[in-house]
Amino acid sequence: MSAHYPKPVQNLIDIFSKFPGIGPRQATRFVFFLLRDTQSIVPRMKKTLDDLGKDVALCVECYRTTDANGNAALCGFCRDSKRDHATIAVVEKESDMQNIEKTGAFTGRYHILGGVISALDPESPKKIHLRELHARVSRALSAEGRAEVILATSATTEGDMTAMYIERILVPLKGEHPRLLVTRLGRGLSAGSELEYADDQTLRNALNNRK
Repeated sequence: MSAHYPKPVQNLIDIFSKFPGIGPRQATRFVFFLLRDTQSIVPRMKKTLDDLGKDVALCVECYRTTDANGNAALCGFCRDSKRDHATIAVVEKESDMQNIEKTGAFTGRYHILGGVISALDPESPKKIHLRELHARVSRALSAEGRAEVILATSATTEGDMTAMYIERILVPLKGEHPRLLVTRLGRGLSAGSELEYADDQTLRNALNNRK
């Protein structure tokens, strides 16, 4: 006969199991670790989760996390006038952006999709920030007369599918604006690898050799 955990324990196991790369066994270990230290970690965790909901917002331009200020918040990158707002690196998630930024080789701005397109999910294009990207590129073209969109997706099936989809939706804009350049990272990245795990030198080379 299998043991049943109390409902609050099982509920928390189920929540942790939804985290990327975390299975039920690891999730169970997390929960029982918390139960051993309910006086210290649990109160801090509750406060941190509350703060996450109250004090963190998404940048209205690039969808990077930023401090909430009660207004339509722009992140530091999007406020920085020294960065080239006509050059946009499109990434799947914020950790990819952070990895590119560490190289020091990119001085444009970012657009975080918030996911990828999956052949298993016909609705996936609607779940990521594609319309917003199209509108943003249009604004850059109107303001600057030029734009470069760097498709900095991972070298995975989903990453390649997402990049190809973006290339297709930007075709009409390219027809209207000859100075719209759509490039992809040079393939220093090994097939199947995710961008967030690439080292600085590999990413720097991929950026410099984009085409």
